[in-house]
Amino acid sequence: MALEIEGSNPSVHPNITRLSAVYQESRLASTFNRSSQTSRRLISFLCLSLVGIVLAAGVAAAACGGGGSDEKAKSIVEKFLEVGQNPGATSEVYLGKLPPGLPDDLPEYPGSSVVGSIAGSGGGTTVFSVLRETGDSVDQVYLFYEQTLDSDPWRISLSASSSKYAALQFASTTDPNTSGSVVVQPTDDSRQDSIIYLTIQTASAESATSEPFVLEPSKPLPHDWPAQMPVYANATITDAAWRRTSTSIEWQITFLAQTTPDDVLAFYRTELTSKGFTTTDEPPQGEASLLSFKNEQGPQTWSGGVSTLVFAQDPTYAQATVQLAIGASATPQPSATPAP
Repeated sequence: MALEIEGSNPSVHPNITRLSAVYQESRLASTFNRSSQTSRRLISFLCLSLVGIVLAAGVAAAACGGGGSDEKAKSIVEKFLEVGQNPGATSEVYLGKLPPGLPDDLPEYPGSSVVGSIAGSGGGTTVFSVLRETGDSVDQVYLFYEQTLDSDPWRISLSASSSKYAALQFASTTDPNTSGSVVVQPTDDSRQDSIIYLTIQTASAESATSEPFVLEPSKPLPHDWPAQMPVYANATITDAAWRRTSTSIEWQITFLAQTTPDDVLAFYRTELTSKGFTTTDEPPQGEASLLSFKNEQGPQTWSGGVSTLVFAQDPTYAQATVQLAIGASATPQPSATPAP
């Protein structure tokens, strides 16, 4: 069963191909941004979680059987697809099966069942998203994909795992315009079952180079962005997010600046050190250079990181993401930064 919707925008789906830096001290959920060849928009992990929930709710309704369940599933997914309309794009939703045209060399988790999938196209980009469910844990699923997606014809560029989710970014070793991601989350508090969300996109070489880059107006800083946290001069903020949990407040911005990644890191290294932060140059992850920071301010711990790289659509710009979390101070626990 397929549902075709004209005017939906594949760019709002989590066909995400770049995993932002995962920082040892920050609890801020990692952000994924799609290939700059096809989109300048970054999508936060929080948004990705919501997308998974919406799609899962829709296809689960169809799986339950009973009168009208398919129509209910269609209705939910249709509302999801209507977000971010683009008249030039078309998407189809498939309940309980894979979309036609999905690359056949993608690994499938053994014993998992397909809950639903999406096939989308527009602007020279083809996008597939597949939602699966399995009775295995997040760690089991994560280990499988970390092994199978790091051998030809795929190669992992970034990998991260936490108590709440696991995620991988991968790309084709034969086609530079094909890349994707896998996000695995527990289905409930028992953490015995898992939802697997795999997305992959291919951009035509022509579409990757035909559209000139145009810098859009800067977005405002997220709500209550701390005045003590510097923002790079003349930065154009492209994405901003914040959230509040029971133990912390967390912020994230992504910006473009007509400078180099080294200059961005040097700015934050100098500014944060002058404000009493401890800064650490982390090992590069893929194309990104990383800086983590931390400061104990009385009963609070301020921690986070800066990730920056050359902006692919215009190499005269640096693209950077700044993450900050403020929470109650706690006794440090041994931990390790996930290796890419």
